[in-house]
Parts: sequence; C-alpha cells; structure tokens
Amino acid sequence: MSLQRSAEELVTSVVELPGRFVEVASHDPLSAALLAVGAGLTFASVAVLGYLSLGAFVSLFTVESSRGPPRGGG
Repeated sequence: MSLQRSAEELVTSVVELPGRFVEVASHDPLSAALLAVGAGLTFASVAVLGYLSLGAFVSLFTVESSRGPPRGGG
C-alpha cells in the first residue's frame, strides 16, 4: 500500500466518521449515553492537558521577581 493511498483512506474515514457515530448512537439510548460520556471524558482530559501545556509554555516567557532570602531578626 502506498503512502498516497493510505492518506486517501485516512481522509475518507475521517469524513465518514461523524455519520458512523450517529449510526451507533441511534441504536438505543444506552449507546448514545455511553458515546456522550466517552466524548465528555475525552474532552475533559484534552482540556486539562491543554491548560497545563499552555501554562508551561507561558511560564517560559514570564519573568519571576524574586526577593533575597529573609533576614534574621536577631
């Protein structure tokens, strides 16, 4: 199988995917609920990872002001 053929099949399957999700979710309410829970968990994990990654990226460019060590009161 060539690289071009693999790319064509990938694009085709991505285009057909929403229709297949609708087909699976329309079988019964339990399938729809499981699909919704799976989508919610996936979205939540991607959102948390994105938030943490964005925070790490922003912290590369921010300057922290640091004070010297505390002085002894003695």
